[in-house]
Amino acid sequence: MSLVNRNPAQFLLSRRQALGSAGTLLGAGLTGGLASAATADAIQYDFSKPEDNLRAWVKVVASLDGRETCGYYKGDVVAVTGPDQKNLPLFGYEGFGMSRVTRLPDGRYENLHREISYYTDLKTGEILERWNNPLTGETVKVWPTNNDPVNSHYATSFKQTFGEAGRQETVEFPFILPWETMGDRVIVTFNVHTRWPSPFTREKWPREYIGDWYKTSELFQIHTRMSELADPKLTKVYSTSAWFKEAPFIPWMLMDNAPGRLIYNTRIFSLEGPEQLPRKIYDYTARNYPKYLRAPDKWESPNMTTFETWVTQMTPAPPRRKHQP
Repeated sequence: MSLVNRNPAQFLLSRRQALGSAGTLLGAGLTGGLASAATADAIQYDFSKPEDNLRAWVKVVASLDGRETCGYYKGDVVAVTGPDQKNLPLFGYEGFGMSRVTRLPDGRYENLHREISYYTDLKTGEILERWNNPLTGETVKVWPTNNDPVNSHYATSFKQTFGEAGRQETVEFPFILPWETMGDRVIVTFNVHTRWPSPFTREKWPREYIGDWYKTSELFQIHTRMSELADPKLTKVYSTSAWFKEAPFIPWMLMDNAPGRLIYNTRIFSLEGPEQLPRKIYDYTARNYPKYLRAPDKWESPNMTTFETWVTQMTPAPPRRKHQP
């Protein structure tokens, strides 16, 4: 996901969202922490209030003036296969999200977002199109993670629905986040624990099947400066972030529903635009997925998860060949 521009919903809160409300425990101390902000006209935040959370959040992950923004992330993925086995590094994970956030007349913010992520070779960093799975010894086709659209509304109460019609789950929470300050440094963190129905059914997709539900936990940290957050002349502040995710095996790994989980470990940078992306990411996207270099320009529904996109593009893999003695 899409942080910093992995839209929280998107993940960000994007990913399938359900923040904790620990921010109410921090609000009193945080308002005082703003005193270091230097100017008399500095914005005075009270983070125990959803309205102040909302303004600060949009300023960090997008922009208050409605301009298009970009967030880039990079890390790696390891497999957890058993209680007595060492975790196994599998591949890198690198991508970006594009957002356009606009304030609506009722005070909410409309977030139009899409994101794409690539799996990369651990040694060379090159984008993988085929990959030798060390857990099975089988070479498989690699599919990028692409979410489009991942639209949402940022409001003092956050609400979003995921899944197919008739098998949907809705997450809703008050928009109060745990902001913490130390001098001019500020960190906002949150955890997301969600599940949604997997469209990869055992009957049609026996090799891709990972269970009836896609269950995941995602952990976020966003780092920025309070002096910039409190500056009324700035409509956006730039940040660095960290995103950790625990999730099932990926369907294209062809794990035949074997037990195990994946751990994603990434860092995130807010950019001025996609032109600041690493050249290999920008060029590959321009050749193969050009629409992801721009944020959506209009609201569309429903939101599409990667799995829902994959089942329209992939075909079920044939049974694994049995070993011949």
